[in-house]
Amino acid sequence: MGVERDIAGIALFFIAGTAAGEILCTTDRLSAAAAAIFAAASALLAALMYLKCRPRRDTPESPLSENKYVRVIIPAMFLLAGMSGAAGDRFGSCIRIRDTFLPASLLHEAAVSCSEAFREAIDAVPFGDRDCNALAKALLSGDKSDVSRTINDAFRESGASHILALSGMHLGVMYWILLKMTSVFGNFPAVRKTRSCLIILISAWYTLITGASASLIRALLFISLNESAKMAGRETRPMNTFFIALVVQLTISPHNVTEAGFQLSYLAMAGIYLVYPKMKDWYPGNGRNPLKRLWDTAALSISCQLFTGPAVWLIFGTFPKYFLVTNLLAVPLSTFIMILSAAAVFLHHFGLCPDFLISLGTESIRLLTDILSIVSSLP
Repeated sequence: MGVERDIAGIALFFIAGTAAGEILCTTDRLSAAAAAIFAAASALLAALMYLKCRPRRDTPESPLSENKYVRVIIPAMFLLAGMSGAAGDRFGSCIRIRDTFLPASLLHEAAVSCSEAFREAIDAVPFGDRDCNALAKALLSGDKSDVSRTINDAFRESGASHILALSGMHLGVMYWILLKMTSVFGNFPAVRKTRSCLIILISAWYTLITGASASLIRALLFISLNESAKMAGRETRPMNTFFIALVVQLTISPHNVTEAGFQLSYLAMAGIYLVYPKMKDWYPGNGRNPLKRLWDTAALSISCQLFTGPAVWLIFGTFPKYFLVTNLLAVPLSTFIMILSAAAVFLHHFGLCPDFLISLGTESIRLLTDILSIVSSLP
């Protein structure tokens, strides 16, 4: 527990420093306000963790707890590191690496080319109408340019905008697909390592060609850390993964601390890791019980909303009244649509896609839009 507390404390001090650096360097009032809230919350949690918490007598103290000076100096160093990283990122933002570094330029061009080819492959699938293709393309590639205004409004007003915007949830679905596809190769040690490397590479490439948003980068870091732990034969602890990914992402892109997508993505995961396991156990039973599955889905939605709801209210001034209904119906259905659409795109590219798969995908997309239209029309 001591090591876990130290990881969390250092990460929180680093976040507070990064947010403070953004406050000092940004001229945007909204970004500065968001960074200030993030900095204050992180600093408060870190201070409580380091100044109030004491290791139990029956547990060995971690290296950072052995010396009172170390307990102050190391967190202070990470606080300053966060501040200097944010300032350096702001002042050095005019430097474009891909314009000066040939391999990066080639990688960027390859990603753009693959992204265009991916979108064209989705458009080539003969779904029922243009809206179906547009929604499938938005869910798989993040390109919402062809989604009609009516559908956009239905997603926004029903509180399902997070489904339409490519996020960690979408990469999580792709991760599940990759796990199932590579499971046929077996679980021998060498095979498991090869599978993990392949999953990380494909996930990274998918993240790159779909825009590499802050929430996608977060999901990629989670996947990479979990799969790396598997390759090393080590057990992963969710909150350690959470804080390590947070520090890595802010080290690479300190400006993310002021972005709503970054904040909401990590807040949602905090709710899932801290609240969901407890809420899930409130209803006894196993996954075979339909009511248990319904409760698990509701508990997942509520645990996320407990953490993201206040932030959404502060940032956007709104709160989705029917979030529970929307998430209970739309999230499983959109996940099903993504799996169907991915299979249809892959099989259609090789001329092997059966008609029933396309029909099922079309009807599922229409059902999703109908449900969201009904929810958005509620008072």
